[in-house]
Amino acid sequence: MNKILKNNDGITLIETVVSTAIIMIILVSIVGALLYGQKMIVFTDSKNNAAAIGQDQVDKMIAAFEAGETPGSYPDSIEGHDVDITVNSNTIAEKIVYDISIRVYYNNGESYVDLAALAKFYNNKNKDKPFSDGGDFV
Repeated sequence: MNKILKNNDGITLIETVVSTAIIMIILVSIVGALLYGQKMIVFTDSKNNAAAIGQDQVDKMIAAFEAGETPGSYPDSIEGHDVDITVNSNTIAEKIVYDISIRVYYNNGESYVDLAALAKFYNNKNKDKPFSDGGDFV
């Protein structure tokens, strides 16, 4: 024990370099994981914003169809996101059905969110009668 306490040699340069290298490897790994986590948080936030924009457009269109309106034009961009909106109408068993498809781009246009909805409309016989007046919404 006395031998260890009386040893005044200190540490060598090689020991210092090796211990510094080990600490740096550990720190670089931790910082890399933190940066990756931050990137995923930002990416997920952008995706959620794009999905919310698309859902809002679907809700507005369905509300318009329920009110007896047919939207004439669709926006190309909403809140800085490029948007592709397609609405196709079909008649099934004398009922008008609208197929709504919305694609909202995010991440500088490299990624996108697709939303699809089906809006049923009035019976062809009562299509001029608003839903609030007893129209046949199915």
